[in-house]
Amino acid sequence: MVKGQIICPASVSGGTATVTLNSPAVQGNGTTWDQTLIGRQFRAGLNTPIYTIIGVDPFAQVLTLELPWGGPMAPGQTTQTTGYYIVQMYYSFGPNIKYIKTCVNMIMGFKLWTNLTQDYLDNRDPWRITVNFPWGLAPMPTDPNGNYLVELWPAPFTQQALPFLAYTQPANLVNDNDSLPPYIRCDVVIKEAMAWALRYKPKENPGYDPQTAIALAREFHQEHLALLAEMMNEDENLYRTSSTIQGEDLPFYTPGGALWSAQHAVMSGGAANDW
Repeated sequence: MVKGQIICPASVSGGTATVTLNSPAVQGNGTTWDQTLIGRQFRAGLNTPIYTIIGVDPFAQVLTLELPWGGPMAPGQTTQTTGYYIVQMYYSFGPNIKYIKTCVNMIMGFKLWTNLTQDYLDNRDPWRITVNFPWGLAPMPTDPNGNYLVELWPAPFTQQALPFLAYTQPANLVNDNDSLPPYIRCDVVIKEAMAWALRYKPKENPGYDPQTAIALAREFHQEHLALLAEMMNEDENLYRTSSTIQGEDLPFYTPGGALWSAQHAVMSGGAANDW
């Protein structure tokens, strides 16, 4: 496991932006855009997709989006100058992160949900209109470098840091002298070594029987593969319930508050503490 932090930058919204239909270029007007905006998300209104910034020309004040601007536009209109905001919604934890164990919102004082999904967010908040008080993480497609990527929701508008603990992926074993990770079961490795030893050239021992040795080698090899598959399944979180305590990845409360009550139907007496 490793310790780290999600550093959330403050939102950017000064000046205006001119967008062009079917073009990934966005022209800034009265803006101070720079290279630090690369990787953040650009929004102009709530009825347009969320676009990731992949390039910035600080001299011409032009942003390049990952996809061409899709509208909507008024009939016959191909450009539009509008207000906007840039905020960091997606975060990469680096090339070695496999699974986020726990993450904490220090400003609000609660543990984040680490197992949200894009389906859940698209159903609950398709416009991503809820902002500034993140309480959950939802995996995204990997970034261009293949790194693990998550959406922090709701998107933070103020600068803050969220500490986390995460599982890492050990380096591949390449050389003969590379050491196994400390949690790998030795008996799994030994079974495969025994299978190879039994198949390696006839032995000088007069009691050595090639047919028996081959049968034993095949048996050890199958046991090795079965145990290896079991470890791989746990590593890929396919069988998380067999390697973690039920409920340990959930916060100990349901996110609520006055904002939640204002946006959702609340049963009688169910939100007394929120008011």
